[in-house]
Amino acid sequence: MNTLEEKVHDDHGRDRIAEITVDRKKHKVRAGAWIVSDLKAGVGVDPAKVLAEVTSAGLKDLGDNATINVHDDQKFVSHARSGGSS
Repeated sequence: MNTLEEKVHDDHGRDRIAEITVDRKKHKVRAGAWIVSDLKAGVGVDPAKVLAEVTSAGLKDLGDNATINVHDDQKFVSHARSGGSS
């Protein structure tokens, strides 16, 4: 079982797929609860970067250990962490 789509087929359709956009690239992932660090790994975001959700109020940075509910049409961007040493 190498891909998410194979997992979906193996589970007889129990997992729904959500199409999300990360850094302007479309990805198909399992809909539902994700730990942010796992989602980043699943869509190829550098673990050193912050993943932020694009909302109507602006960007919402997501902590790596936070859990988010992923659904169709969500948009995310990654960016460098702030507050580093100078």
